[in-house]
Amino acid sequence: MKDRLQKSLDQQLENLPQDIPPPANLWPGISARLGHRSRRARPMVWAAAAGVAGACLASALTWAVLHGRAESPATLPAARAPTFDEPRNPSYVAARDNLELNFRERLALLDPATRARIEASLAVIRRAHEEIRKALASDPASPVLEQLWQSTWHDELDLYDHVVRATQPTMTRT
Repeated sequence: MKDRLQKSLDQQLENLPQDIPPPANLWPGISARLGHRSRRARPMVWAAAAGVAGACLASALTWAVLHGRAESPATLPAARAPTFDEPRNPSYVAARDNLELNFRERLALLDPATRARIEASLAVIRRAHEEIRKALASDPASPVLEQLWQSTWHDELDLYDHVVRATQPTMTRT
């Protein structure tokens, strides 16, 4: 029975035309069945909604940054009006004076050309230190300037230390 049905189905398929030309214009019927909706309104609504949401987000972030800046701990050191002078701790001053005295004594042992280069380097360090101190007076909350200012102190002390160590007599075994 299945073979008979199968043959008849095969015969029916063979009897179908190979090409069916479509009617001239199908779009009016399809459009009528879909209903007429404006597709342009939706993207514009979504774009407007995204713009409003972006503006709200930007406003909220700006408010948070400006509001947070007024209460941030970074402004507290500036309110103290720091002084950018040399430390006045007596032990620091004594150690620095001792190091500078050793530096001057050892510097005198070097040949004049080397001594002149070291003195020129020391002058550059001190000039940079003073310029950074002046910049800090106008912008005391700048962490970069404060770090550079402290760095020039270290550079000067390192120069003293290098000269003292380089001119240190070598230890010999007895």
